[in-house]
Amino acid sequence: MRKLVTLLLIILLIPGCSNYRELNQLGLVIAVGIDVSQDIENGYRVTFQVINPSQLSPIGTPTGIPVSNYTAESKTVLDAYRRASSIIPRENDVSHLSLVVISEKLARKGTNLIFDLFERGKQAKSTFPVFIARGTSAENVLGVVEPLESNPTKSVKSTSENDQKFYGIAKTMNLHEVIATLTSEGKDLLLPGIKLNKKLKSKNQTNNLNDIKPSVIEISGLALFKKDKLVKWYDGEMARNANLILSEIESTSFPIPCGKEYITLISKRSKGSIKTLLRPVPTLQVNIAINTEISEINCNKDITDTKVLTKIETDLEKEIRRQVQRTIQISQSTGSDVFGFGSTLSKENPRYWKKHKKEWNTIFSKAKVEVNVKGSINDSGLVTDPYEPN
Repeated sequence: MRKLVTLLLIILLIPGCSNYRELNQLGLVIAVGIDVSQDIENGYRVTFQVINPSQLSPIGTPTGIPVSNYTAESKTVLDAYRRASSIIPRENDVSHLSLVVISEKLARKGTNLIFDLFERGKQAKSTFPVFIARGTSAENVLGVVEPLESNPTKSVKSTSENDQKFYGIAKTMNLHEVIATLTSEGKDLLLPGIKLNKKLKSKNQTNNLNDIKPSVIEISGLALFKKDKLVKWYDGEMARNANLILSEIESTSFPIPCGKEYITLISKRSKGSIKTLLRPVPTLQVNIAINTEISEINCNKDITDTKVLTKIETDLEKEIRRQVQRTIQISQSTGSDVFGFGSTLSKENPRYWKKHKKEWNTIFSKAKVEVNVKGSINDSGLVTDPYEPN
């Protein structure tokens, strides 16, 4: 009898399949694009990118476009999500959400509390990255399928990861980090931008897939926010320098002048740190240590000579110092403390911060900038002298 009771208890404890759903019954939302509504005042136009489950099947060769985009408009993002059920032929499931794209137009207007839905919701995780669609709509960015990637969501993520490894513009920020920054004191938001490198030649995506020079998603700068509004962009080396200050770069390159030509140094390791000094005047101090190797020489230099290497290191330090100072000054001109000098100050001198935090933007904008750089060359490559054409 005891064995029978034990067996019945085990059966009752085994979870059933009441919540089981076939994959072909679900609409797996993998990306969300949020734009300003075209028809509703202060509303949103939301694009849901739904993956085609047949593309996940290990049997057979997938055909056709791997995702479908569905767009709905409403006064709130959540209501747009529910309204989309009238056009998405399967039950919406956001547990696989891996990307959110916000249009530049909406970001300049103010993101307000649109992230509340993603943090409050029970289905979606908050570990997916957030990007700004620059000069275009989020809907357009999510509407391009490239030949080398299976879907636009994968393209955005893999392109940003590739850039971070080789140049350093696109340090991604996950949703929970975005919310933490927006709700913190003394630090403003800095988000990567993406855009289409050119307009589609045809609305037919198959044509883009077969084009030798297709329209592709491109990493495009960093968006500086002041509170919840986008106010300016960092481009090119300025965007890279911002991540250098924040120690968010895996590797990058620095062309250093050598007569009329250049020597290219590749960073292998770098470390940036900031301090906010108050005496004798408020000073924003940036300290950067960077280890490099010589990757390319387009001029005649005897790099076996230690004096030559020391001169190149000095030139590298001067160039980084110049670039970083300019990067900080751009941030000051907008009153956007994207590096967190105020946050650092609040921890190091909480009494001063409590007294002056309401006027920190003014103090930050007028503060002196001090940049210290220590550069070193650890490897000069396999060739000691560049070849000379006859």
